[in-house]
Amino acid sequence: MMRVKFSSVSNVGAVDAYKFYKKKYPKTTVTYTLYKYVVSEFNKKVSDLILEGHSFNMGHRLSSIRIKKIARSFNKPTVDWGETNKLRKEGIKTIVYYTDDFYFRWHWEKARCLVKNKSVYSFTPNGGVKGNKRALVTKLKQDEFAYLNFK
Repeated sequence: MMRVKFSSVSNVGAVDAYKFYKKKYPKTTVTYTLYKYVVSEFNKKVSDLILEGHSFNMGHRLSSIRIKKIARSFNKPTVDWGETNKLRKEGIKTIVYYTDDFYFRWHWEKARCLVKNKSVYSFTPNGGVKGNKRALVTKLKQDEFAYLNFK
């Protein structure tokens, strides 16, 4: 689920969105459980669409979210902690760096967003075992041609 962060003050999540929905439509019979289920399923479908290489336009002048292909800078190498820790368990004390020409990350096209005070908003894909960050890594590791879908 996408969380919108307002500066460093607070996060706005599903509960706040449901309260707003109930305030706007007081006669609705939609419960919080149903509301959360619908929003969750929608977000899963959007995430799957983005992981297939599409861009999702959020509408309402908020621009779009996609996965961005970024050229890696070798001036400041990035440590591959997974491989480094595997070697350390075997007794080899060395640091392994990423050598790929590109890396990929979730990206909100904020420059095209036409909302006032957009600098106080941020987009952070969820992490964890079932999160979108992990899903991107898994997709890139399992499908050797997945990187071709992203620009």
